Amino acid sequence: MSPSQIESQLVEASKKYARANTKIIPKKENESNKIKSELLEERGYLKELKYKNEKCSGYVDLMYKNKKVMFIPFIKCGKSYETIKIANYILNNEPVVSSNDGLYKMGDKYIFRGEVVNNYIMLGNKMYRIMEIDENKEMKLISNKKSGIYFVWDNRYNIDKKSSSGINNYFKSRLKEKIDYVVKNNDYDDNGSDHFFSEQEFEKMIPHDVCVGKRPASYGGIDSSNECQTISQDEYISLITVSDYARASIDPNCKTIYDKTCSNYNYLSKINSYFYTTTAVSDNSYEIYYINGAVANRIKASKSFVPNIVVYIGNSSIYLSGDGSQKNPYILKDINVPVNK
Repeated sequence: MSPSQIESQLVEASKKYARANTKIIPKKENESNKIKSELLEERGYLKELKYKNEKCSGYVDLMYKNKKVMFIPFIKCGKSYETIKIANYILNNEPVVSSNDGLYKMGDKYIFRGEVVNNYIMLGNKMYRIMEIDENKEMKLISNKKSGIYFVWDNRYNIDKKSSSGINNYFKSRLKEKIDYVVKNNDYDDNGSDHFFSEQEFEKMIPHDVCVGKRPASYGGIDSSNECQTISQDEYISLITVSDYARASIDPNCKTIYDKTCSNYNYLSKINSYFYTTTAVSDNSYEIYYINGAVANRIKASKSFVPNIVVYIGNSSIYLSGDGSQKNPYILKDINVPVNK
């Protein structure tokens, strides 16, 4: 049997076990449980698995996602084969550098920086770029093209400006409302008319904490100390922060978010010439930050825009092929198998 056939057998055995032991089936969004191959063999649901005469062991992650229970198999067959998670594959094959283009270790994260970096990845039929891998091996991605849908940060009446300039409180913003609407309407039990993401995209996405803190205009540092003082939990969709853009540059003269040199040696500058961010200005109640021509600028929250969307994928995402280059992007294995409870 091929590794794919072994993984399929493991999934089928896990489905039978789950139907007979329904307590193990997760029932809340993104809740998960695990079924080990040893348990399935012990209970008679699975015969011993071998590949190239080496015994295989493994487990199946059960995850409740988008009203379905997804079964995601992992196996290890001696030295012959092992299911590889995408984050592990990148960290094992992409050298960590301290100069030039590549993957940098910054704190507890690995961050792609530079102009020509192997950080292309496909979700469904859409191209994304990997921005970072966090300490839990969850990956932050940004769409390689604009979303095609207009957003507005906020357009409410602002009493300080005496106009509909917007209010730069993320948690009560039109941006937050639009994000929640998009996620809520990405439901594959309907006719699909409101789908923002394809099913193949959305099944690999996870909710994640995002930085939505404000920062004063006087502070130009490229760290995220201000932005990440305030967190919005469990967001499926986000935008970059104002410091994300500058941090992707390896130009030594890119020292603040206001330096024009931040567009140099920066893959994000090749994606788009401007980015709206989740970062608001703390000096007033109506401005947010956006990147225009590599420089951080302030703008009224009421301006509409078409964003490059930021999403996260989980640490259960499986590597299938690719080297992260534009011609050969990373491809994730399409092994999420839904099962009826």
